[in-house]
Amino acid sequence: MISKIASHFKERKIKKAQTREMERNSNTSFDEAVLSWTAPEFIRYQRGIIWKIVVALIAATFVVFGYFYDAWTFSLAVIVFVIVYAIVNRKEPKEIKVVVSEIGIKAGFRTYPYSLIKDFCIVYEPPYASELHMRVSNDLAHEIVIQLWGQNPSELRNYLLKHIPEKPDHKEPLSDALLRLFKI
Repeated sequence: MISKIASHFKERKIKKAQTREMERNSNTSFDEAVLSWTAPEFIRYQRGIIWKIVVALIAATFVVFGYFYDAWTFSLAVIVFVIVYAIVNRKEPKEIKVVVSEIGIKAGFRTYPYSLIKDFCIVYEPPYASELHMRVSNDLAHEIVIQLWGQNPSELRNYLLKHIPEKPDHKEPLSDALLRLFKI
């Protein structure tokens, strides 16, 4: 009886996975490219031994500070943060295909119709940043960042201006600049 139930759930799981795979592989209007390129999901910074030593010393200082001021929860939070950060940053960025079509933008398996994109801007400061920033409604991530990775930014901007408004006087957020500076 239990083996029948287990095999039923296993078959259901396999069918769902096959359906998802078919949906991913089927071509839609989003796949009819006007512009397309391949880019990493995110930029992974090369950190040397000095960076690792400095971060370890800062973390150890915070832990000791928390210990001496009877803030053991702060110390625990710093330790957990360091462990989670180390685990998350072990992942290599995947290469995703970015397609700009007549009806929207597809980045990997995510699709963003022009009707859901509030505005966009292109941050182009070689060699530091080359990114497309889009503010999207109805999404958990309010601002989507896509790496341009060799795509001509002026050609992309001219095409997107036909469909979406450009964010006026947009500058790169200070938090993004600091994250890039400290290679976080």
